[in-house]
Amino acid sequence: MNLNRRKSIILVSIILVLLAIIFVQVARYYHDTYVTEVGYAKTSAHVPKKEKTTDDNGKIIAHSHSYIYKFYFVTKKGERKTLNYELSGKNVRPLKENSFVKADISDKRVVRGPHIINKSTIPDNIIHMLK
Repeated sequence: MNLNRRKSIILVSIILVLLAIIFVQVARYYHDTYVTEVGYAKTSAHVPKKEKTTDDNGKIIAHSHSYIYKFYFVTKKGERKTLNYELSGKNVRPLKENSFVKADISDKRVVRGPHIINKSTIPDNIIHMLK
């Protein structure tokens, strides 16, 4: 085998290993961020402070306010996940105190919801786990 062919095989092998590593990292990020499951939580006894909404750079967004919640979700499997959620908008209203909510959650965020639900719609094995 000549030297150029060996170098080509080594280079292709390195590229394939790097692509495999990148693929695994992207798949893990996608799963942790966007693959959801249903979670149930109870809102706090007190409405969070109404704040001016800011973007990722800390700049205030005009005509928008936010309520920042910390939810202690319980999934249908009985797993607990603590997630922060910012409810924001122009005419935003806070969630009702001590109400039950359902949301589609991933390991990192609330993807859809939360929506207020009736306590009777929560599975019996989960209701006692909600704070």
